[in-house]
Amino acid sequence: MKVFDVVLNGDITIVPDLDIYDRVGRGIAHDEYIPFSVVKGRLYYNEEESDIRGGRIRVEFIKSYRDNPKINAIAVMKGKLEDAPKLPPLASEPETDEIRVEEEEKKTNKNRRPSGPRTPDPYSVDDTSIMLPVFVAIGAFIPLLFCLCKL
Repeated sequence: MKVFDVVLNGDITIVPDLDIYDRVGRGIAHDEYIPFSVVKGRLYYNEEESDIRGGRIRVEFIKSYRDNPKINAIAVMKGKLEDAPKLPPLASEPETDEIRVEEEEKKTNKNRRPSGPRTPDPYSVDDTSIMLPVFVAIGAFIPLLFCLCKL
């Protein structure tokens, strides 16, 4: 549900409407490889170019028609696209025997009871409601006492 645009230096949209869930599914990492070049203080992507101000490349994630953008990491590397590390393949599904063993372990863990005495709940007795009338009486009595002393 997080669909957003990726923009370089405020004027070059490099990935429009990025929807990671649509591309790879739920709970799976996604890498987006964007080849660009920097020559004499100018950033070049496809046929577009932009000035680099202060020696920094600004990457923006623009909210689209859905939820706010979210990323976990960004890396900028010098070199060719072929030199960039790729995501490893997904691990294969465990065999059914391994799943059965894990389910049996979960069942045995449910029957365990914690050892030791039961600790009392520190929030079960709330004494603040008893002290409220005392504070109101003191708060009203002290100003009254000062007024009577000035007379």
